[in-house]
Amino acid sequence: MSGLGLETVSGLRISAENRIESVARNIISRSGVTNLGNDLTNSFLLQCFSLALARSGLVSSKAPLLICLASALLTEIFPLRRLYTKLLDFPHANSVRLRHDEVKKHVDSVPFKEAGVITGVFCNLYTSVDVESKCVVENLLWDYCQDIYLGHRRAALLLQGREDELLRDMEKIAESAFLMVVFFALAVTKYKLNTKFSQETHKDIPVRILVSFSCLEYFRRIRLPEYMDTIRGVVGSVQENESAIVSFVESMPSYTDLTNGPDLCSSQKMEYVWYKDGVQTARILFYLRVIPTCIERVPIFVLRKVVAPTMFLHMGHPNGKVARASHSMFSALISSGKDSDQDERVSLKEQLAFYYMQRSLSGYPSITPFEGMASGVAALVHYLPAGSPAIFYCVHSLVEKANTLCSDIFSQEVSMGKNWHGESEPCKKILDLLLRLISLVDIQVLPHLMKLLAQLVVQLPKDGQNMVLNELYSQVAESDDVTRKPSLVSWLQSLSYLCAQAASGSATYKGMERVNMTSAWSTDSLSLTKLNARL
Repeated sequence: MSGLGLETVSGLRISAENRIESVARNIISRSGVTNLGNDLTNSFLLQCFSLALARSGLVSSKAPLLICLASALLTEIFPLRRLYTKLLDFPHANSVRLRHDEVKKHVDSVPFKEAGVITGVFCNLYTSVDVESKCVVENLLWDYCQDIYLGHRRAALLLQGREDELLRDMEKIAESAFLMVVFFALAVTKYKLNTKFSQETHKDIPVRILVSFSCLEYFRRIRLPEYMDTIRGVVGSVQENESAIVSFVESMPSYTDLTNGPDLCSSQKMEYVWYKDGVQTARILFYLRVIPTCIERVPIFVLRKVVAPTMFLHMGHPNGKVARASHSMFSALISSGKDSDQDERVSLKEQLAFYYMQRSLSGYPSITPFEGMASGVAALVHYLPAGSPAIFYCVHSLVEKANTLCSDIFSQEVSMGKNWHGESEPCKKILDLLLRLISLVDIQVLPHLMKLLAQLVVQLPKDGQNMVLNELYSQVAESDDVTRKPSLVSWLQSLSYLCAQAASGSATYKGMERVNMTSAWSTDSLSLTKLNARL
């Protein structure tokens, strides 16, 4: 193309960009920044505007273009707020069918199919406009994420089981909106989380991004490198600022909000069950995964007021992934601490440890995942002070639970060896955990553990005793702990002798007529005293 031709094309391009900018300014001046999509004329113009920019290649970065494109994405490309409002305000069958037709039509529309290209143009424009316009658009995006969380949560509770196909189609829009937010957040992170911006910016932006990601976590269906890059960047920034940590943790829904549910504009009275609220559960799971990365600097009052109630509530969640995340949170909390508040933090840890054992064991084996509980117990005995009453309580509670589980199994005269991976497996896992604690608990707690473990083992049937003794033999033989090994060798020899005596005597388990182990535990105190003396 000749120089004259290039000059002509360049002039036409500049003229077109100026015309588009003029239209954008007109729309903004007429409707304001936050109400651009509430007018039918604006709606049509924004769709045309977004498609024009998507197909124009690189355009000059000007604030009106960025603001209008942001509005087009939030109201026309991903019109979820408008759809939720219509569904929730008019939940009767005819209206729902009309909304479903509208959703399907939108999913098949050209603007929605061009969402990826439009998002790319949007992010490119963001990087080059002035700081004030950047802030305006950021706030629009973060507020949008909150609205989508609230709207989809209510819609899911209202329509789940009744209009599942409609929900799936709406989630297609929401999943694309999530991708748009991820790419935008990555652009914000690259631009604003550097040294030239103030501490306030470094505090506010990462928190807003994390809260927004938590709101859209339900729609995260694929692994995105951009998502992980953004998370790493903002979490690293939050970890450096205690006020940012507090702000993020306190943004988590409160215990009251979690258990009471949202108000639904529906003529039908619905019973709210917190663990069936999938949108809320996904959001809390995000917090359960992120908070442990900065729990070291979470103040005591925030741990007590905000973190602990939510953590313990979700230990009882029937979804194993959520329950395991709650146990991981407890392990991280127990292993955290700073010298400046060590005494107060240790006091809180000990208080939480008592309730942790109650909460975990009450749900075991039906709800509590064994691996999660085992990691919590290991953290508890490792990080609490030596001789802590909470560790003694932990050992005592585990032995009591093993006793209860074993008595339920053996009262049915089930062979422990034959059914070790069936009904007896929960009992075996608790026994394995107790055996593992022999090498983990401190020397002050070890005698108490040995005593209670011996009381439990001698009451097992012969095959159960042999399994435990074989495991103990192996564990003691492999131990290189010169402090506790002599005591363990002597204790194990005595325990073996007692088990042999019990097997040869008239009071073996099989010879007893359905003796209840739990009552034996509490009533046969004289024989236990003799047993303790010999051990």
